[in-house]
Amino acid sequence: MSFKDILHQQKAVDIITGQLISGHVPHAYLFLGPDGVGRKKMALELAKSLNCRANDGKPAGAAGGCDHCISCNKINRSLHPDVQLIDFQWQARLENKDIEKQKTIKIDTIRALQHEISLKPSEGAWKIFIIDPAEKITTEAANCLLKTLEEPPRWTIIILLAKHKENLPSTIVSRTQTIVFCPLDSGIIERYLVANAAVDSARAHGIAAIAEGSLSQALALAAGRDADSEELWKELIAAAASLRKLLSISQAQTKNAPDFLDGLMLQSSNCMRAGRLNMAPVLEELLSARKMLERNANPQILLDALMIKLQRHLLTLNLQ
Repeated sequence: MSFKDILHQQKAVDIITGQLISGHVPHAYLFLGPDGVGRKKMALELAKSLNCRANDGKPAGAAGGCDHCISCNKINRSLHPDVQLIDFQWQARLENKDIEKQKTIKIDTIRALQHEISLKPSEGAWKIFIIDPAEKITTEAANCLLKTLEEPPRWTIIILLAKHKENLPSTIVSRTQTIVFCPLDSGIIERYLVANAAVDSARAHGIAAIAEGSLSQALALAAGRDADSEELWKELIAAAASLRKLLSISQAQTKNAPDFLDGLMLQSSNCMRAGRLNMAPVLEELLSARKMLERNANPQILLDALMIKLQRHLLTLNLQ
């Protein structure tokens, strides 16, 4: 992979490659945008560019990593000791706990990160730390990280991946260079699904329409079990006359809220393609709920409120 393989993010690519050419690479970035639009790929490509050793022993720079040298291969396989992804999986290993229990990036994780940062690179010229999802960092942990962002070692680059800047402390944002990643065009997602995920054109069109510009969300929807979401959809319509039953369904799906909403969006999109134009308000409510969930809304309160809003629309469907 190289910078040119990052889809539909030319402005972000131009900024990064321009900094590599000039030799003025910031010590802290904030890559802002939805999941599945190339933020993590960009972070890893930057890491490869800085640590690639195929160019007569010098970093590859704006050309991108070669993908063949030992450094690039290790980064591609998540084995490079100087390139670390600080995420819930890393934190779970640190705490020796299940990943399902990881809800926030904690202060002990940032302290462990600071210890790693204090050590010089063992193989590459640079140490790169990618924090994802950065918006899940606690206030206490953010204050701890702030000290490192203010005075980072010269060999260190910290890259924060976040969906919404509003969920991060302004003190953190102000000490990073923000690079915005745009949602992907639905046509790009549709073509990718057809070419790479064995999805037929009609289904790819429906998925792309509700993926909100996120390739990873589109792939998750494409891999989802349509039969399960269709059964749940039928259950909601059948229960439309009873708000108590609707709330019972929503409460049972609280722990699975993202997948629950994605499945309902897929089914409502299928209904729209089948000619049920009155599905538009349903899809609008589902998309709104999905965005609120990403902004840390309480899942149970959100789903209960959604059922109350959707009841009238579901009753209409039940009569058809």
